[in-house]
Amino acid sequence: MKYRLGFVVVAIAWSALVHAGPKEDALAAYDKFFAFFTTGNQVELAALFAPDALFYGTGSAEVVTSPEGVVAYFKGALSGTRGEVRAKQFESKALVLSDSVVAISGKWQSERTLDGKMETAGPSRVTAVMQKRGDKWVIVQFHNSPTPKQSSATSAAMPVR
Repeated sequence: MKYRLGFVVVAIAWSALVHAGPKEDALAAYDKFFAFFTTGNQVELAALFAPDALFYGTGSAEVVTSPEGVVAYFKGALSGTRGEVRAKQFESKALVLSDSVVAISGKWQSERTLDGKMETAGPSRVTAVMQKRGDKWVIVQFHNSPTPKQSSATSAAMPVR
């Protein structure tokens, strides 16, 4: 009996240690974006987004508000001769807003071979809001844009917060 109780206590403690929190779960779901970005499967990539997501891709003139619009965006953005495609994250920081909502900001770049030459897009800055719906984390807000070039004069004028 004493050994069973000890085993139960160890099992409960171990399960608490290996259980990821909302931050880790949301980041893991967000990481799928970069893996799917390289596959050429725009439908699979768009499935990471909630049906009512607000989406600004790098080239979006207006906010995209439908799953069909997200698929169309990625079909256009990732069309053309595809060779090897890579997506590389430089950093991502997460802010837990609740047990079911996490905001993520980071930087990344993509590289792909077009007409035999490697082309790099980025680095870009990205903000994504992840929400847990049921048992799945989805992107409910996404904004990607080029990282501005910062001159030494601009950096000196920027206040530090």
